[in-house]
Amino acid sequence: MECSDSLHLKNKKNHLKKLQLILTNPCSENWDEMQPSKAGRFCDKCEKHIVDLTSKSDAELIDFFKQKKENVCGRLLPTQLNRDVVAPPQKTNWNWLLLPIAVGASVITPVKAMNPATITIQNDPVFSRPSTETQSNALETNVVDTIKGKVTNQETGKSLEGVKVKIKGFANVVALTDRDGNFSLTMKKTEQAPILVFTLDGYGLIEKAATSQMVVQMKEIRTLILGGISAVHVSSEPLYVIYSGKKSCIASSQQKQSLNPDWIEKVDILKGAKAAALYGSRAANGVVMVEIKKKYAKKIDFSKKN
Repeated sequence: MECSDSLHLKNKKNHLKKLQLILTNPCSENWDEMQPSKAGRFCDKCEKHIVDLTSKSDAELIDFFKQKKENVCGRLLPTQLNRDVVAPPQKTNWNWLLLPIAVGASVITPVKAMNPATITIQNDPVFSRPSTETQSNALETNVVDTIKGKVTNQETGKSLEGVKVKIKGFANVVALTDRDGNFSLTMKKTEQAPILVFTLDGYGLIEKAATSQMVVQMKEIRTLILGGISAVHVSSEPLYVIYSGKKSCIASSQQKQSLNPDWIEKVDILKGAKAAALYGSRAANGVVMVEIKKKYAKKIDFSKKN
């Protein structure tokens, strides 16, 4: 089977539950200088529409590429490339099972049933829980604060899941945002509000004084990438080979993640008999051949044979 830069979609029965996006033809044109179009921009040089995919979630990317049968020119973030794009599992409706439990809870402990669970900071000399003797008086003395908040993308307003919340000066993560961007934690009340630190891969760090109801907006650190995109459907990860001239190596996970798109000359995808002839059983899920530009070849350690 010949090497191709076209869009690769296998096993339609799986409905693209899992795929990887690979930049097969990097583009150096300036996005801001292109003509606006319904898809995003129109490039006069290559006479193609460039689709802006930077704001799409994994589920939206899967839906988009499910409708495509050819290579796509797009605008992406580095975090959208060379990883599994997986649709989130559908939520199971457990309401029929939880209903009698909820009713029972409302009879026995109505207050606890109504209040959401919170994360409590423990084993900390500054932000410690009240002792056993003082727990019963916690509400009366107001020594415990409940801090709630929501974290969103500053530009799109989308909720951010998995944001780590820490107290400045401490290493422990005290809360994580849920799929709606919400978090909640309790801590000992102090004269001065502690500073909370919010971190998420691909976003700038945010420090903010704790309040009872927080609104946190995080700015995405964008290194935008333009070029032809190939969507490869995989049951497991394909083999990645990095080469320049006669030098080559099998890429480790760390090498793939650290590979700068500006270093790439081109990307080819091998499948079937041709891939197997060159790389044997390791090529069962295909081979992604990444050619590095000569001037960047010294940045790759070709001595590592994985």
